[in-house]
Amino acid sequence: MSARIEHDVVIAGGGLAGASLAVGLARQGFDVAVIEAVDREADHQPSYDDRTLVINRASLNILGALEIIDDDLARCPIRTIEITRAGGFGRVRLEAERHGVDRFGEVVVARELGNRLLAAMKACAEITEYCPERLETFAADDDGVDVRLASGTQLRGRLLVAADGTRSSIRQAAGMASDLHDYRQSAMIFNVRPRSAAEATAHERFTPAGPLAFLPQPEGRLGVVWIDANERIDEAMGWSDDELIARLVERAGSAFQGFERPGKRARYPLVLLRTPTPIGARTVAIGNAANTVHPVSAQGFNLGLRDVAGLLDALADARDPGAPAWLARYVKLRADDQAETVRYTDTLARTFTNPSLPFRLGAGLGLAAHGVLPGLQRRLVRAAMGFREPVPTLARERA
Repeated sequence: MSARIEHDVVIAGGGLAGASLAVGLARQGFDVAVIEAVDREADHQPSYDDRTLVINRASLNILGALEIIDDDLARCPIRTIEITRAGGFGRVRLEAERHGVDRFGEVVVARELGNRLLAAMKACAEITEYCPERLETFAADDDGVDVRLASGTQLRGRLLVAADGTRSSIRQAAGMASDLHDYRQSAMIFNVRPRSAAEATAHERFTPAGPLAFLPQPEGRLGVVWIDANERIDEAMGWSDDELIARLVERAGSAFQGFERPGKRARYPLVLLRTPTPIGARTVAIGNAANTVHPVSAQGFNLGLRDVAGLLDALADARDPGAPAWLARYVKLRADDQAETVRYTDTLARTFTNPSLPFRLGAGLGLAAHGVLPGLQRRLVRAAMGFREPVPTLARERA
């Protein structure tokens, strides 16, 4: 039997959340192993693709504190957010300056951010990456957790982190109770060049079939997130570019016209995963492995980054990172934010697509109220920027 390789923390999943956590833990002095199934040179790395990511203000603070982003990373600021509703009343316009900040967040391409994270991991001597490699089995005891990889390599750590996505095998094997709901929708992602578009403005338009978002990208392009029923997205993936543009103009309404040169399309099925207590014996789930949310309001990746920052807070003084006291501390720090973010995104996803007249009327009234009442706007803005209490240390604003 080959000797076990010792680490403090073993992270299964080297996507954006797992890689961010690895960097943060390494900088806290932990010896970290990262297990990633997809070769880093592969062009189908699922977390490091051409998706447009909205990085809210709290997440920018986290990535800045981890020294992942700098002025050389191509990104577009979001200083204005426009929210409209097709076929009904209600409109919200949020301006960063009116809320005392220079921007609500920024838009980056997942691939570019992923490359920064890979470079940061390679620069940390405390991080060992096992890639391409898969976790095959694990078993926890009072003192640690033994991990066997598909190659036969054996690792031992004091904490195993599940950062392996919505269908996490670790979460299931560790007995973390969760609920999964299939929205029966998919998101189609692509970019276009508009004839004209307001600079530094993100648009979200609620339609009866699902939300449609336009996000500013470098070189004057717009990232499009088009959400609809699975069968309609299946059909849309096969449209010609001309038909795609015509349907986009129809769906977007009068606010947007003159699109051209659509980029490559990709699709992602949408589900809701909720894990109220994302810990087990010497295991913890973060990001999509714990809570996967609807992409409305672009909260998913940002929630995962706050999980990273919260776990770093919980383990800041830990000599044994897998001990029950530290994992319980993590749950306490993250429970409210996780529950509220799941509730908020799920409510938006269901309310604006409900065909019932009372629901449609209520949605319009709610949107109109957020448009005119300063108190509601402030709550909406603070939550959208990622500042739900308790705010993790790395997410806080700095002087």
